[in-house]
Order: sequence, then structure tokens, then C-alpha cells
Amino acid sequence: MTTHTSLPLRGSCECRACSFEVHTSPKARFRCHCLICQEFNGKPFADVVAVRARDVVLKNPGNISFKKYRAPPNFNRGVCRTCGKPVVEVAGVGSLKVMFIPTSNFEPEARLPPVRIDIFYHRRVLDMPDSVPKYSGYFASEFAIGKLIMSGL
Repeated sequence: MTTHTSLPLRGSCECRACSFEVHTSPKARFRCHCLICQEFNGKPFADVVAVRARDVVLKNPGNISFKKYRAPPNFNRGVCRTCGKPVVEVAGVGSLKVMFIPTSNFEPEARLPPVRIDIFYHRRVLDMPDSVPKYSGYFASEFAIGKLIMSGL
């Protein structure tokens, strides 16, 4: 049975100064345990959905401050200029541009897909006692997330 999601999905940062609409159902959700995601999110891991950038409307992008923590991958990680909390991360170019949005930024009634994988699990500070596949190491993690995103989008 297919779950029908009411679109667009809406959400915002913690203070609501940066809001967004997603005009498609997210296909890929994962948890990233890398050190950059831990720092950027201020949490033990990032729980995000991946959506094609063309399907996301940022309502007030001028209030988002973007920073690249390292390259590659060339992620542009954006935080709200008001509350300093993560809003969105952007990777890729052209039609392959993808946005990663923290699941906690979505409105509570948003129906999001289940977590499919954990990546950079060797960097975890919190064990995930579930049956979701775990990938450790840079190349294994990058390959796993690339495959997940390409199959889902």
C-alpha cells in the first residue's frame, strides 16, 4: 500500500525565520555520523532527507548563511542568520543538485520516509540499535549514500 503525502511539505528552522516548501515526496532519508554533521547540527548525528533542489522553495534565502566546511564533497551548509540552527545543505550542480534537510525542520504532520542507512558509523557517538544498514569508513559511506540518493531521486 502506498502512503500518499500531502504536498507541499512545509517546515522551517527553529525560530521560523527561514522557511521552505518541498513539492515532492522525499525519497531518501539517512543518518550521517560524520564529525562535520555532528558539529553542524549540534547533535550526535544528522537525520536528513534528500530532495532534488528544483523541488524545494526556500522562502527567505537571504536569511540563510552558507558555509563550506571542506571539499570534496562540496556541501554548502546553511544556517539561519537569526537562530543559528541548520536550515538546509546543498550539494551537486545543475539538475543533479540535491538539498539535504534536517527532518526536525519539517512540520510535525509531514510524512517522511523511514531512515534507510547510517553512514560514517565509525564516527558515531551514539549507537543506533536498529536493523538499518550501517556503513563505516569514508569510501563505503560515500558509495552507500550516492547509491541511495541516485536510486531514490
